[in-house]
Amino acid sequence: MSSQSGNPPLNFDSPSAAAALGGLGLDLNLDSLGVGSLVGGNNRSDEDDRKKRMDAVIAALWEFDAARVSNDGLERLAGRLGWECLWENAGTSSENDKVLIIAGRTLGIEVHIKNHVVYHASLTFNEPSPMLDKHVEKASAILYKDLALGPGESQLTKKLSKFRMNLERLATLDKLSILPGLNCHEAVAGVWESLEKLHRWDVEKLREDPTLSDCSEDYLRVVAQCTRHGCPLMNTQGRIGLTLAYWKQCRHFKAAYNTVEYEKYKTWGVLIDCAPEGSMVFAPVRVSDKWIGPNIVKTNPTDDEVMSSPGPILDWLEPPNTLLPPSEENRQESEMDGAALSVPKPIEVAFMATFNPPIVVTHGVAIEIYRISAFNAPLSNSTFDNLLFPVKEGANYDPSEPRVMTFTQTVPVWTDRSKIRSEPPTLRAHKNTLIVDKPVYGHVVTHVPISHPKELVGLLPLLRQYAFLSLLLSNCFSPREDLPRLSEPTRPSESASSIRTTSRDLDELMSNKKSENHAECIKIDVVLSAHPIPRLQVVFPFRQTTAMINIEIQLDGRVHIVSDNILSDLESEAARSKGKQKPLDRKGLAEKLEMCEDIDKWVEMIKLRLE
Repeated sequence: MSSQSGNPPLNFDSPSAAAALGGLGLDLNLDSLGVGSLVGGNNRSDEDDRKKRMDAVIAALWEFDAARVSNDGLERLAGRLGWECLWENAGTSSENDKVLIIAGRTLGIEVHIKNHVVYHASLTFNEPSPMLDKHVEKASAILYKDLALGPGESQLTKKLSKFRMNLERLATLDKLSILPGLNCHEAVAGVWESLEKLHRWDVEKLREDPTLSDCSEDYLRVVAQCTRHGCPLMNTQGRIGLTLAYWKQCRHFKAAYNTVEYEKYKTWGVLIDCAPEGSMVFAPVRVSDKWIGPNIVKTNPTDDEVMSSPGPILDWLEPPNTLLPPSEENRQESEMDGAALSVPKPIEVAFMATFNPPIVVTHGVAIEIYRISAFNAPLSNSTFDNLLFPVKEGANYDPSEPRVMTFTQTVPVWTDRSKIRSEPPTLRAHKNTLIVDKPVYGHVVTHVPISHPKELVGLLPLLRQYAFLSLLLSNCFSPREDLPRLSEPTRPSESASSIRTTSRDLDELMSNKKSENHAECIKIDVVLSAHPIPRLQVVFPFRQTTAMINIEIQLDGRVHIVSDNILSDLESEAARSKGKQKPLDRKGLAEKLEMCEDIDKWVEMIKLRLE
């Protein structure tokens, strides 16, 4: 048997180890990690040196998020994040039934695991707190779901990635807490208390609207989220922490509420956490649930407040500063000087708002967002359109010149209005062209420090404006999984050279579109102008001419039709004579675009309704 060729154990000191790791697609860059001497070296390192270098390899593997749920994986993860770990027996007869206690300054996590399979997880705070205790159950459920085996998962496939992200968030707040005096978890929970109180007030006010009186609670919450002061979410959607949601895809789709499918629709929100001071200009964290008055609105607003605000005048409060006990060093100095009082220890922690997803805005809007905290964020030198749709590498692109990009989208359409509910749609291809005639600088806003939740609430109309703009453009110029395909859509393509809008031959465009039928491709041009306010000019074939509609995307994601050449008095009168539907006007046309959130479907609706 000794003469047979077998598979010898893999030795990490051999070239075969490097080859094996490379074969797995892991570019570990061993030389940069300081482990190059392990490969092909003649002199073997001692055990301590070998351990250090193996730790470097493990650190590199860690960045690839390859860790699985197991006893060792859990302990290693918690240790790397700075938690204290302790193993205990679960109190059963099985030796493999263990309890891992993950302990920090402010909280502890218990993970019950048997044969490397987690069957229970719970979170508890070290000190009782009414603001925190109400969220413990949901947080524990999220941690358990992150670790437990789900449908189609096995011990070999269950990763620690989701649990790691939540444990990192908990670790950040735990490390920044200074006890006694500052519990960052409690500070975030206090912000939720005030935002939730404001959100419940919004929902009650919406219920007073006769047009919404028969709507469900869930629908009213989404309406308040997208039109009022946002919706605070604590420990939801698989994330531990506070999110102020402000926009939702398919927000008008009432039939999908309370369904699993609706949870898959994209949500825009702002994560509210704590962060160390660093080099920021900031106001320290305050622990309070009294950020807004009990009546929500001011009873006696000033004339200036009434003139400057079109909506209700909210009764924002300024909680007192959170003071920490004096440090030991200050206390000793005070005792030496005979002073009765010592200087409180300063708080070097700020509230941090992180945009999820990051929001793409123009340069001027980015400055306006950062102005709330004097945050000196580096502004990019990319154009707004390039941040929305990055130019492919190697393309001929001059940021100072106009840009043209094409994309073919497949759209479900009906050819007969009377058969919309009885027959499935047919498929039609749209060849969409995005034209950016005057590029402007843009910026991706990722995070900004805040001192008060009112600063975020004041930004929501502006954030919704650019969230809706990005949704409109992505639905038109990006692949969509929810749409059937006639054929594989073409990828976004750039023109070989910049083309100005005024050089397009509209006569040729019209002649090509006069002869097309419902099975042929429709050409739609979208001209983007981002400054000083986002505007879109939509051009498409209509009857025997070419339709041209100028759209303005306003605050709160509202659509305003600036001008058009299709809604004439004659067409409105013809629509009235049919008596079946309310005739379309500019306001109705704008509402239709807000509802469908899709330029392609909107164009098809116009053609079906008016042609």
